[in-house]
Amino acid sequence: MDQASAENPHGPPPASFRGVDVAGWLGEGWRIFRTAPSAFVVSTAIILVVLLMAREFPLLFGLALRPLVLGFYLVVDDVASGRPFGPSRLFKGFSWFFPCLAADLLITIFTTVGLVFLVIPGLVVASWYLFTWLFMMDRGLGFWGAMEASRGVARNDMTGFFLFFLAIIFINVLGALCLVVGLFVSLPVSAASVYAAYRASAGLKTMGAQPERVI
Repeated sequence: MDQASAENPHGPPPASFRGVDVAGWLGEGWRIFRTAPSAFVVSTAIILVVLLMAREFPLLFGLALRPLVLGFYLVVDDVASGRPFGPSRLFKGFSWFFPCLAADLLITIFTTVGLVFLVIPGLVVASWYLFTWLFMMDRGLGFWGAMEASRGVARNDMTGFFLFFLAIIFINVLGALCLVVGLFVSLPVSAASVYAAYRASAGLKTMGAQPERVI
């Protein structure tokens, strides 16, 4: 990533960005998954167990979900970077708990408003914020800065990123239909594909850096 991109996360994509590549990003997600499938299966199992334990408490379920997703991205980054897998990485996502909570609330509101105007606008809005969590971790941005940075990247090709978002949804629907067992593949491949898309569209800076305490 060039100097300008590193200093301005809201600016243009890196020089290596060649546009949205749905098939290529999904293929890279699959390649990352195949690098260490056991790490991803264990990570998925831990997340599902935690969420199942919290299912009787909707508030607790909601509060735990997004930080665990962030932790999953840290596992993806470890595997993609050749670092050893450690289950504790899944819980590092709670370092971004309050920015996550604020971003989740706003994205839910924006998406719901979009859904009021039929399903497609709501999904389009949701696709704008696909990289919010990665911008938080990689650039140390607060919740609003991460949301705006994600939307700024999506504006480069809104149709392409929307189709990529739909592909991610489709993969996980298939995973759920495969007697849920498919989620042990679809969830990691989806996360790895989003990571690959972020890396190609925005460029990695310092994944896992401590977040700004701005909410």
